Amino acid sequence: MIFVHGFIHGDPHPGNILVSPRGNNGFSLVLLDHGNCKTLDEGFRLDFCRLWEALILLDSKKIQELGKQFGVGKYAKFFPVIFTGRTSESKSGLGKGMSIQERQKLKQELKLLKLEDVTTFMGSLPPDFLTVLRTDGLIRSITLKLGAPQRVRLLAYAKSAVYGLGYNLVSEPDFVDKSITSRSLMLMSYLRLRLVLELVELFQGMKKLKHTIYTLYERIINGITKNVKVSSAL
Repeated sequence: MIFVHGFIHGDPHPGNILVSPRGNNGFSLVLLDHGNCKTLDEGFRLDFCRLWEALILLDSKKIQELGKQFGVGKYAKFFPVIFTGRTSESKSGLGKGMSIQERQKLKQELKLLKLEDVTTFMGSLPPDFLTVLRTDGLIRSITLKLGAPQRVRLLAYAKSAVYGLGYNLVSEPDFVDKSITSRSLMLMSYLRLRLVLELVELFQGMKKLKHTIYTLYERIINGITKNVKVSSAL
């Protein structure tokens, strides 16, 4: 709803979501408690979709550009941490968090922040962004309790974001044809995103493997050298 329709439910806990046996696919979702629902600004919706596409691919340049759009400037570098649990320079795969070194570096950066930095950041965010942040926190908590891997949630967000960028309400007589074409293009865009993501993670994995092999090689060589020196001394 958020990415495609620009509609947000501010309190999506399980008690407010029912499943009805009626619907085109044999079921439909029924939302309760509409006291905290909101329709997002269309410009914000599209920018938020673009932000998630950039977050998934760790496109730091795009994240900074969108940060200016959202009015947070330099603080946009913390968007990846807030939404995906990793920094824009992270070498970890999607949904796998940060390495010890990355956590230490982030802690050092956070120590340099002052209270006024935090208030400036929060105060600069558009109202729609704050609403989305709250809902995202609830969804994150629910999926965690259900035992769903974080990667699954993030990929679901990415898919919805890509669909949201290609979504158009069509009212012409050829609605069906245009709808099929639109869905096909959105699916292709998502598959392209997944392909790029998999290639990036494969490349990062190869670099880690190379480093591991090199480290192991050094240990073996050092061990052999040490044994040779001991033998020579004897």
